Amino acid sequence: MFVLVTLAALGGAGVLLATRSPTYEATAELLVTPLQQDDRTFIGITLLRDSGDPTRTVQTAAALIASPDVARRTAQALGGGITQDGVERTVQVEPLGESNILGVIAQAASANEAATLANRYVRESLQLRSEVLRAQVVRAITGLRDVAKQNDGTLSSGDSTRLSELRAVRDRGDPSLALAQAAQPPDAPTDPPAWLVLALALVAGLTLGAIVAVLIERLDRRVRDADQFFSLAPVPVLARVPTVRRSERGGSALDVAPAVRESFRTLQIQIDQRRSDTGRRGNTIVVTSPSRGDGKSTTAICLALALVAAGHEVILIDCDLRRPDIGSQLGLDTSRGLATLLSTHATLTELLQPIDMLAPLRVLTAAGGVGDVANMQLLTRRVAEIFAEARSLADYVVVDTAPLGVVGDALALTPYADELLLVGRTHNSDRRAVENVVELLDRANTPPSGWVVIGDDSVKRKVTYYAAGSDAAAYRSGASQPRSPV
Repeated sequence: MFVLVTLAALGGAGVLLATRSPTYEATAELLVTPLQQDDRTFIGITLLRDSGDPTRTVQTAAALIASPDVARRTAQALGGGITQDGVERTVQVEPLGESNILGVIAQAASANEAATLANRYVRESLQLRSEVLRAQVVRAITGLRDVAKQNDGTLSSGDSTRLSELRAVRDRGDPSLALAQAAQPPDAPTDPPAWLVLALALVAGLTLGAIVAVLIERLDRRVRDADQFFSLAPVPVLARVPTVRRSERGGSALDVAPAVRESFRTLQIQIDQRRSDTGRRGNTIVVTSPSRGDGKSTTAICLALALVAAGHEVILIDCDLRRPDIGSQLGLDTSRGLATLLSTHATLTELLQPIDMLAPLRVLTAAGGVGDVANMQLLTRRVAEIFAEARSLADYVVVDTAPLGVVGDALALTPYADELLLVGRTHNSDRRAVENVVELLDRANTPPSGWVVIGDDSVKRKVTYYAAGSDAAAYRSGASQPRSPV
């Protein structure tokens, strides 16, 4: 995800660079020369006066220049599809630094267009100011003329001076605003260079990718690898089962891929060694998992096959009454099984189903529908009896149960187990479910024997000639019969 986000940011920057149009910026300058506050010559004329704060005075001048009327007149003068809204979006009027200079900054797709737009905007703004002032000045001049008529055509020296200055404003325009420098076509566009855009995109992609990766890490509750399983439940990792490609899978649950079979053979050897150390016969192995889809049923089947391949007689019991799966995976009759044993007078021996050409393995299916937990209380009361009878009939009893991290059914079976295997699947098992399993087993004072980690590709290796083939297929063909447990 980190790499994908970074590449997406770079890709977006590349698309932006490929599709963007260059932007040129030209600036025309206006000199602001406000009148003194106590000036009496232009009383009644809206000329710009000094406010005492140079910054505020220049900002007032900017507000006079940047008006909708100026934008409308500029658009009409330029034509060519330019609109008033377009002018207002591409032209800015703002003070340049701390000086008394106003900048009229225009942006366009070419250097000449930007300069033309800025200069036309300045011309139209000064022209509009002149028209507004001319109307006011004409009224003031008319008033002075009326005064002269009343005084036999003569004016005082002050009125004469004022009349002269008013005529100058009428003829030359606003004395407080003047063009200081016309806009020139810029030499280069204002867009940032491509290398800077790509560098910023890379930094943004790396930052955003890191944030996304951290969020996924914190929000994703799935266990990633065997080390994390061990950190959550510190018991030995007894087997690491690699991921198998679809092309490597056999046609049935009995056709185990060589790499997977070798992992379960390793598990079988360890179980045999533990059994030899204790000297017990009829070890009961309960298999459970933290979450749904962890592969506990498949693990139970593969472990049973590995024990059979080592020369043991094995009984496989499906005690997952909520979602029974053993019978369907092995293609057995699921109408009679554990549920029948609990609800009728049938015996375990009568309900065990052998596997074709694999006599040392017999299976007791759940014989219940999905969600059939009505017999769970009966199983709880009779589990010791059922397991004892099964142990008398085989060297090993492998029991598949419901995921302990989801429901607590397996707790009723764990006190009677000689081995308790936890099956976890990388990128599937929920961390909270694992923590729940650890807490439940700790309360029950039932420590698990170890982990069987599914999907741990760190141990996947090339399969040699000696690991090729299928135990079940070999037994069916009679090429390799398991040795007698005697």
